[in-house]
Amino acid sequence: MKLISWNVRGLGGHEKRREVRQLVREKCPLILCIQETKCITFDDIMCNSIWGDANVGYSFQPSLGASSGLVTLWDSSEVEVWSTTSFEHVLLIAGQFYKSNEQFVVFNIYAPCEGSCQQSLWVNITNRLVTYSDQNVCVCGDLNAVRNVSKRHSVGDIMRQTGMAGLNHFIDSNLLIDYALLISSLSVTSHLFPLVFTFM
Repeated sequence: MKLISWNVRGLGGHEKRREVRQLVREKCPLILCIQETKCITFDDIMCNSIWGDANVGYSFQPSLGASSGLVTLWDSSEVEVWSTTSFEHVLLIAGQFYKSNEQFVVFNIYAPCEGSCQQSLWVNITNRLVTYSDQNVCVCGDLNAVRNVSKRHSVGDIMRQTGMAGLNHFIDSNLLIDYALLISSLSVTSHLFPLVFTFM
């Protein structure tokens, strides 16, 4: 299954929505997870302008400040989503793929920067992961932390050792697989490039 995760740093402008639509057209994902929409509303018109056709479903968590907001979109001709859940920093969808009948759960995350808040988030997600132990689970998004120093690309950024340790513990304790992601070749203006990966 192909899934795209992208921190768009704001989805309100027409130019950014065109970029997202171009990426969808190029990569043809089944699921698209967007972080930091900075939108307090999201409707069918905006959804269709991003996806490009009517075969799309979505779940939305509004922005509560200048740097938040989540939306998850999926190809409704290929994916059945039977539940969506929104909790702090996370938008979760659960469903199945029509062709294979395999069930899945996707956590779309925009994590806080503060180490203590991140730790609370990892605990919250861990408690929920227990209930999905028999399903295909994907945890993606902007985690605002890295697993090791070599993955930190921001110039002049101060490495938060506690955040790195907390993320590593979260991944390892939940037996999650840290997939090698593909950075899209699409020319985009965002500071963080869209990540495309497959699982299952």
